[in-house]
Amino acid sequence: MITEQWTLGTKNAVGINMASKVRSRLKFLSPHVDEKVFKSLQKRISPRKTSKALESVKEGDETIAVSQQEVSVDGQPLSAQNKEKLVQKKKPKIRVNINEWYRKNTSLLDVESIYQTRPNAKTALVGTQPEPRFIWKEKDWPNGFPDSPEEASTDVVTFLEQRDCYRRLQALGVKNFCVGSIVAVTRSDPLIAKGKVRLVGICIYKSRWQNSLGATFTLRNVIDGEPMEVNFQLFSPLIQSIEVLKHETRGEDALWYLRDYPPSMSTVNEKMKPLPYTKEPLEYVETEETKREVEKWFEQIWRKKKKY
Repeated sequence: MITEQWTLGTKNAVGINMASKVRSRLKFLSPHVDEKVFKSLQKRISPRKTSKALESVKEGDETIAVSQQEVSVDGQPLSAQNKEKLVQKKKPKIRVNINEWYRKNTSLLDVESIYQTRPNAKTALVGTQPEPRFIWKEKDWPNGFPDSPEEASTDVVTFLEQRDCYRRLQALGVKNFCVGSIVAVTRSDPLIAKGKVRLVGICIYKSRWQNSLGATFTLRNVIDGEPMEVNFQLFSPLIQSIEVLKHETRGEDALWYLRDYPPSMSTVNEKMKPLPYTKEPLEYVETEETKREVEKWFEQIWRKKKKY
């Protein structure tokens, strides 16, 4: 009984001392806190082992490991020869003849090509847009077009597609034109009494891949004061004829800016007669009158915006 009372007394004393230490640091806790809480807090607050203590522990472990290695399985100390045998077993030396190793394992570098190749385009650098390939323009073929894909050095799909494009252009008799040219297109329309419609306008856009069946171009004109844009499919069977009235270029791939310019710059006479065709397009020259007209046009727009 006396021993039990003494142990309980010591435990209570330790708990009171610990509680006083913890409470001195954590005064915000209430006095009625369990002993478990104080123990957990004491573990967190107690200082950790320093790096020197950890190093001493590691050194002690290493000495124990070395002593265990130096003792054999029977418990007797090992001799010097046996120690050397153990070291040789643990760290075997690898002898390699460098000349033979390089002969057997040659260094191979798989470098990717900096050029990209497509069946319907010319070879170009990676990251750039390749130019479309027109097979019927590459050579003077005896029949106008190669007889096989092997002769054209392309795949079957591209060969058949470009052959259809070539035959369609030959049937229509279409001449080459670029963005900025004045073109007249006649298209069949069953909803009209005449059965066909003719539209004249400036070509403001051509799709990049004109060597495929999905090639398109857009004409713009102002009729009765209303601007109009029509997108045509170049190889559509509904198109009856395509006439190049004026082969002209403005040095740009698209003329979408004409939507913001005065309507007079997009107006083309529907009864315009075709000019003599030239293989090289004529360069568009902007006159002083058109420059003044554009300046006045934008000044008027700016004044209207200022009012609001």
